Amino acid sequence: MFIGTSYPKLDDKFRLILPAKFRDRLAGGVVLTKGQENCLVLLTTAEFEARAESLAGTSPLGSRERRGLNRHYFNLAETQTPDGQGRILVVSGLREWAELGRDLVVVGVGKHIEIWNPEKYAAFMDATAEDFANFNEGEVTLN
Repeated sequence: MFIGTSYPKLDDKFRLILPAKFRDRLAGGVVLTKGQENCLVLLTTAEFEARAESLAGTSPLGSRERRGLNRHYFNLAETQTPDGQGRILVVSGLREWAELGRDLVVVGVGKHIEIWNPEKYAAFMDATAEDFANFNEGEVTLN
């Protein structure tokens, strides 16, 4: 499980040094792709493949909505292996999607890691704080 928050910076070659506490679990390969709320999602290759199977559905073409979802999820996805220093490249299309500059917020969110623009992350957390405060553990989802 990935938990916790860190505040790294992209280097001059747009590489992210992964937080040390995550590196061992990511050493075998990762996939970096778009996430909701304009963040990036970093997953182990195995977790990405499991989610990809779920997205594929039962039909090769699926509904128009499923095709659109698949296009967004897969079109900028990047498979990488972190280098010896635990770095991955954040390509320009993904940086543009998430509006990333040099400063980042990296958040462990259970089975995946999110990479955020710091201002967008702060705004998202502020906007959802009341939902969290009112969350009833017996409920299945947050509104």
